[in-house]
Amino acid sequence: MKKRTLLSMMLVAATAFALSACGSSDSANGGGGKKEPVVVGSKNNTENVLQGEMYAQVLEANGVPVERKLNLGGTMVTFEAIKSGQVDMYPEYTGTGILAILKRPVEKDQQKVLEINKEGFKQWNIEWLDPAPLNSTYGFAMKRDLADKLGIETLTDLARHAKDLVLSYPQEFDVREDGLPGLQKAFADKGGFTFKKQFQIDYSIRYKPLLQGESDVTVSVGTDGDIAGHNLKLIKDDIGFFPVYNVAPIIRKEKLDMYPEIKEPLNKLSSLLTDEVMQKLNWEVDGPEKKEPEEVAREFLKQHELVK
Repeated sequence: MKKRTLLSMMLVAATAFALSACGSSDSANGGGGKKEPVVVGSKNNTENVLQGEMYAQVLEANGVPVERKLNLGGTMVTFEAIKSGQVDMYPEYTGTGILAILKRPVEKDQQKVLEINKEGFKQWNIEWLDPAPLNSTYGFAMKRDLADKLGIETLTDLARHAKDLVLSYPQEFDVREDGLPGLQKAFADKGGFTFKKQFQIDYSIRYKPLLQGESDVTVSVGTDGDIAGHNLKLIKDDIGFFPVYNVAPIIRKEKLDMYPEIKEPLNKLSSLLTDEVMQKLNWEVDGPEKKEPEEVAREFLKQHELVK
């Protein structure tokens, strides 16, 4: 009798353990065997929203459930969201990672910047995937006809002609070390980097004075849609002055471990994003067509067979 009772108790215990194991497995997948979604975020600008949307669509095309939290805010708002687990991934720039988040000195070598970011972000269990070749850094843009007339191709050329030109620039560029003060130091022994006149404008309308003839040169970002949309000339940084801002997917390690298959298609997407490509995509959203980011992202991804 005692043996039969003991056997019965063991069977009940084994059954309870098996049910408990099944329950915990379902719970990890969100209950009922459902997969846990990857929450994709982005900052609050056209380019980052587009990139976040592309990441989301690539994940969905690979069978990964996605929740979107795009257009969150600036760098620190979006970074705090991934650090706290409110989002699982978003597009971040290598220069932003090293300067604004890790508070490290400017580093010009692209590979070293990536390595510093990878190592530094381990403290938050955040992984960097492959960065894109695009460089969303500061630069200068001019109307093509004037730049060609004066023979301005590079920063060195611009420095030689600056005394005869009018510059418009967004807030802080006149006080940032990667702005005018740094350029004036860099060209101190080469004749300086001083304009005939310069004035500050709001970042959102940074191309307006140039297009209306109020300035000859404006501060730009290398992937701005306006450069392609208005056929402007982007002045080449021949002295390697501006920090490198390559964009890359950053993702919480536990989600990458959960869905390792997303790494390859996301890296393939990154390899396609050059300055010229991003300028064109940004212009499709910000230009006269005013397309939705979802539509622009899907068209590009279909063209490159990343989604069906």
